[in-house]
Amino acid sequence: MDMNDASFPTSWWQRMLSQPSPATPRCLPTGHARLDAALPDGGWRAGQVVEVCSPQAGDAEWRLLGEAVRRGVSQGQALALVQPPRSLPQDPWLSSLDEHLTCCWPGPDPQAVVEAGIQWLQAHPGGLLLLWAQEMTAPAWRALTRATRRHAGHVMLVRPAVTRWDDSPADVRLGLLPGRGRHWDVRVQTPASAAAVLVRVSLQDEAAARAPATLATPSGLKVVVDPADRRRTALCGTLAQVCDELDRLARREAQGWPLAA
Repeated sequence: MDMNDASFPTSWWQRMLSQPSPATPRCLPTGHARLDAALPDGGWRAGQVVEVCSPQAGDAEWRLLGEAVRRGVSQGQALALVQPPRSLPQDPWLSSLDEHLTCCWPGPDPQAVVEAGIQWLQAHPGGLLLLWAQEMTAPAWRALTRATRRHAGHVMLVRPAVTRWDDSPADVRLGLLPGRGRHWDVRVQTPASAAAVLVRVSLQDEAAARAPATLATPSGLKVVVDPADRRRTALCGTLAQVCDELDRLARREAQGWPLAA
């Protein structure tokens, strides 16, 4: 190859980008066709930080990311879960990984959580990192982004749903919004997009999909009304149940029916 050729990348970072690690897939399909179509690269691209704002830590984001994680591990990628919630579903597939899975809880300090993720990326270039962080400072964002770029990793940063209102330097930001049944609306935002794109995906687990409808568990939603003021009402139940009930009340109000019925 002619080193004077203008097409030859001369800087170190151009050579690094033009010769990615063969063990790292450049792009992982998400496992959801509609979501793939909404993403600029048609999936999760290596070297990007994907921020997932989830209202149910440990459940919804795992159903969203699980298919891509399985695909990446099957292609030889190492996997790490840093500060995962205790409510993470007991997936038999995770238990079967044994030494191929790294799982750690650095503690409540947000900086320690990010540092643990960065150290793992340094030791496992091109790996798959799922990191749960309540808070992210600007220096932590810069350090994580720099490590992700340098080591060509697939990094999924899971944060509370309320953080979707904050500014974010993530390459892709996903906001999970519960819909009816096991369907979720995914709000996809990228720095290049003028507005977020809303995509509806099904996050139903396989066990629930196989269960007959007659075996569905009854609703555990409770409605508590203040006897002194009926306008003050509390809904107690899962997030999906509360959202369904609010949708029902909104429809009744739009039709002119009393809300108490």
